[in-house]
Amino acid sequence: MKITRKQLRRLIAEAIINEMPMIKPGGDIDPDHYEHITDMIDTGEEENIAHADFLASMVGHDNDNLSQDLKQYDQVSIMGAAGDFAHYLKDEDKQMLMNIAGKDLTYGLYGWAGPGFGNVAIEGGPGIPANNFYEMAMRIAAKKKDFDQDDVEEHEGMKSGISAFNKLAIAIISLSNKTIVDRYEMEDVGIGEEVGRRSGHYKFWDPAYEKLWEKKKLIIHGYVEPDPWDMH
Repeated sequence: MKITRKQLRRLIAEAIINEMPMIKPGGDIDPDHYEHITDMIDTGEEENIAHADFLASMVGHDNDNLSQDLKQYDQVSIMGAAGDFAHYLKDEDKQMLMNIAGKDLTYGLYGWAGPGFGNVAIEGGPGIPANNFYEMAMRIAAKKKDFDQDDVEEHEGMKSGISAFNKLAIAIISLSNKTIVDRYEMEDVGIGEEVGRRSGHYKFWDPAYEKLWEKKKLIIHGYVEPDPWDMH
């Protein structure tokens, strides 16, 4: 039986994901040391990365390539979260996803630019800016890396485009440590709506958002505890 290249890529991705260790590299390092070491790696400077790898090997990691181990782990994590649309993304898109993996994010509207993700650690700064989020979603909707105006007209505001935005948002939230959304913006970014006024009950428009909320990956800012007398 012959298989297509797309099917082959998916089989390879699934095989890699199934082999992915459940524990993130560096888990055997003291948390205080680990934070300092990963901060050095995050600078992106070769000298700092080399020094961080050396320190990691001295304080518990089983080799002197922690930076590469973390990069590989993040790449596999992205493949798992992105699923069958990862190959529509450009390399710079995947790098953005790697950069936000395990980080605390915010998700909301950025004026006319539309929805985007901010990084809590740098006061809502570079996470997935609205314009990049839009372009990534359009690539997913058009099912190709280089979309054009015809693709925009076909998918923007349509079911296919909305589905792509939600798939991407769900993948990003899954990759984050946690993502905070203001309850007043839930509807604007397509997550769901509050049932009643200050009821603490939410109607999620995609079951995946509800699962992320239950796992505390998706945090509703301004969350109100449900009224025990509210049977609805």
